[in-house]
Amino acid sequence: MASQTRSLSASPASASRTLPPRHGTAAAASSRQGTDGWWLAVAFRPLFFVAALQAVAAVPAWLWIYTAGIAEVAGLPALTWHAHEMVFGFLPPIMAGYLLSATPNWSGRLPTAGTPLALLVGLWLAGRLVPFVAPLPLALAVDAAFPLAVSALLLREMRLGRSGQSRHGLMLFPVLAAAALAHRLFGDDPATAAMMARTGIAVAALLIAAVGGRLVPSLTRNALAGRGAERVPAPYGRFDIFVLLATSAALPAWVLAPDATVTGALLTGAGLLNLARLLRWRGWLLRRGDILALHAGYGWLVTGLLLAALAALPGLALPADAALHALTAGAIGSMTLAVMSRLATTRGPGGYAGRWLCGAALLTVNLGAVLRITAPIAPEHYLPLVAAGGLCWSLAYLLFAVAQTRPLRAAAIN
Repeated sequence: MASQTRSLSASPASASRTLPPRHGTAAAASSRQGTDGWWLAVAFRPLFFVAALQAVAAVPAWLWIYTAGIAEVAGLPALTWHAHEMVFGFLPPIMAGYLLSATPNWSGRLPTAGTPLALLVGLWLAGRLVPFVAPLPLALAVDAAFPLAVSALLLREMRLGRSGQSRHGLMLFPVLAAAALAHRLFGDDPATAAMMARTGIAVAALLIAAVGGRLVPSLTRNALAGRGAERVPAPYGRFDIFVLLATSAALPAWVLAPDATVTGALLTGAGLLNLARLLRWRGWLLRRGDILALHAGYGWLVTGLLLAALAALPGLALPADAALHALTAGAIGSMTLAVMSRLATTRGPGGYAGRWLCGAALLTVNLGAVLRITAPIAPEHYLPLVAAGGLCWSLAYLLFAVAQTRPLRAAAIN
């Protein structure tokens, strides 16, 4: 896992600009970009965009479903459908866009682009729409097509990677795919569905701890060193590995037994260790909003782990819903948006596109998360807080999606 995160912390955009010697030259990559078009030249562009549109549509739809009292959606209980779309509909294209764009940096292959990438986007879209009109077996097959296809692509990249490079991190996506299948298949069983949803959330949280644990301090170190700061974050070391091991023990315990006392103890340890890790990065010295947003995303991971610990420990009576949404709306929502904004709005035919839009989006997504986790703690204002939090969260992704249209329009003109 440790060496895997070194490869993933490299900018995925570089995969569309440079090829290893055994597959050609940078000119060949540029030629492929010109042939396939800017939009389909690298995986993160269309996949981040459709994930943003999913966030824009699915949360307001859920608010309407919830307030209208609708019991079933697309063959699933309404709450299970909401969890499925936000964990297994929204999250996979973001993970796939990042991983498929990053792995060519070490596997030595051209990035997934052009027609294969368009087909992947089509599979994801079919998985969102077909279950509304198809019986369960067909809905299950279509919904599973995207995560299984991406898993196959990642497994192929693993086989072709350089010897000695750990690629265990890429196995997180097949775990997500298996959880997505089980979630739809056993959607009528609330306990099993909830466990599978927690599995998907745990996969994302572990990826944040692993990849974010290299990316955030690296960017912070560069920014502080550029200002001549005397103290900068320490390089990745044994403490970081220990934090990852503790997090890797706590999250599966939360998946299997979220209310157990031992789970609360493990989550407390993992949360405090991740807090110490975050403080070691000295984010309060930064003046860069884009990097501060990554610190905030990691801070939500710490908050989610500690709130989940409080919910599990006896006698505290903290609503588990607050911890769940600290990890989802908070950690996943803000960290993914921060990474997406850095990658998708800094390169391409439009120049630096939508800086202020993405800045506003990052503020809004954090506001939405705060409102959402406050709702179960203040039950007398539950519905207004849920609605305000959900709409702020979706607005953040709408701002991000709008920012993407600027380079897209420039690419179309060119």
